[in-house]
Amino acid sequence: VEGWAGWVLVAVVVALAAGLVIFATRGSARAQRLRYAGSPSRDARIDLLRGLAIVFVVVNHLGLASYLQIGTQEFLGVVSGAELFVLLSGAVLGLVYRPKLVSGGIGEIVIRTAGRSWKLYRTALVVVVLIFFLSLLPFLNGRAVTTFTDQGTGAAGPGATGRVYDLYAGADRLLQYPVDPQVVIDFLLLRMGPWQFNVMGLYVVLLLISPLVLWVLGRRWWPGVLGASLALYVVGHVTRFRLVPAQFEDSFPLLVWQLLFVVGMVAGFHRREIIAWFATRAGRVALIAIVAVAVALMLFSWNNPYAPAPGDPRLALLSDNTFRGVYGALFERTYLAPGRLLNVLVLVVALYALLTAFWKPIAAIAGGFLVPLGQSTLYVFVMHVFFALAVASIPVLTRGDLLLDTLANVVVLALLWVMVRTRFLFAVVPR
Repeated sequence: VEGWAGWVLVAVVVALAAGLVIFATRGSARAQRLRYAGSPSRDARIDLLRGLAIVFVVVNHLGLASYLQIGTQEFLGVVSGAELFVLLSGAVLGLVYRPKLVSGGIGEIVIRTAGRSWKLYRTALVVVVLIFFLSLLPFLNGRAVTTFTDQGTGAAGPGATGRVYDLYAGADRLLQYPVDPQVVIDFLLLRMGPWQFNVMGLYVVLLLISPLVLWVLGRRWWPGVLGASLALYVVGHVTRFRLVPAQFEDSFPLLVWQLLFVVGMVAGFHRREIIAWFATRAGRVALIAIVAVAVALMLFSWNNPYAPAPGDPRLALLSDNTFRGVYGALFERTYLAPGRLLNVLVLVVALYALLTAFWKPIAAIAGGFLVPLGQSTLYVFVMHVFFALAVASIPVLTRGDLLLDTLANVVVLALLWVMVRTRFLFAVVPR
C-alpha cells in the first residue's frame, strides 16, 4: 500500500486513535459504562494482555504461514510476544508479592520464589529431555524443534539468514553406555533444548533474583532499582557478555532482558500509585503522548518489507533500505535495542489504557478466550512445544497453504483453550 492510498490508511488509523482518546477522556456517562470495574484482588486487564502475548508466542512458534501470523508478527509495533511476556510476568510478580512483603516479610517471598524457580527448572529439564526422545521417533519431524534457522533478525545480523543451528548438538551421547558426563552437565545447565522453550531458563534465574528486587522496592528505593537495572542493560547491550552458561543466553541475554522484567516488577509493585498519577492532568498529557508514540511505532512496523505469509499487506511509505537501516540500528531484538525497548513499554501502557477505557466491549469479544489463557500461561507455554512438534510432522501443513495453515493455528489455539478450561493434566503440568 503506497502513495496516496498509504497516507489515507495512516490518516484513518490516526483519526481512529484520536477518536478513542477523545471519547475516553470526555468523562461522559456512556464512556464510564464501558470502563474496567473488575476485582481489585486480580487485574483481569493484565490477564488479558498475558493471554494476547501467549497467543503471539504460540502462533509464531508454530511457524505456519497463516493469516494469524500476519496479525501477530510485529503487527502492533516492533514488538514480539516474548517482550510482552517478560514485562508482564515481572508486573504480575510485583503486584502479587507487594502485600506478602508487607504482611509476611521477605522470608516468605524467598521461600515462594525459590520454590517457583525450582519448579520451572524441573519443568524445563523434563521438557528438554522429552523433546529429545520424541525427536528420535521416525514419524515425527524433530528438526522443527531441535534446530533453529536464523531469519537474519537476531544478533548475528542479516548475514546469518538461513544459517541452521543444532540445538541438541552432542545429545546422542546420552544414548551411549557409559553415558558421557559432559552431556549430562549440558542438560542440567540447560545448554540444550527446543528453541521454542529456551526462555524458560531466563525465568528460572529471574525468579531467583526477584526477592532482592522486591526487598529493595519495599524500602522505597525504586529509583535505585531502575538505575541499577538500566546500568546492567547498558553493560550487556554494549559488551554482549554472557552471564550464565545456558542456551537462553543466545536469544535472551540475561543482562539485557532483566531490564524488562525489573521494570515490570516496579510497575506492578507500584500499580496503584502509577494509575493514580495517570489520572492527574500531567498524567493524562503523558498518556496521550504515549498513545501517540505507540500508534506511530505501529505504523512504522507496517512498513517492514519482511512478509511472514503470502499476501501480507504492507505499507510502502518507507523504502526497504530505509526501514532495514532504522530497524537494524534501533530495533534489533536479541539485545533489545533502545527503539524496541521503548516500543514495548509504550505499547503495554497504551493497551492497558485501552482496556481500562473500553473493557466491557473488548472483554465481551475476546475476554472469554484470552483471559483463561492469560491465567495459565506457564501451562500453555509448556504444552505448545509439543503442538509445535506435532504440527511440523503433518506433511500437508508443509505446503504453505494459507487457509489450511490458518485453520491449523486456530485448531491448536482452540485445543489449548479447551485444555485450560477442562484443567487437562493440571495436576502434572505447572501453570
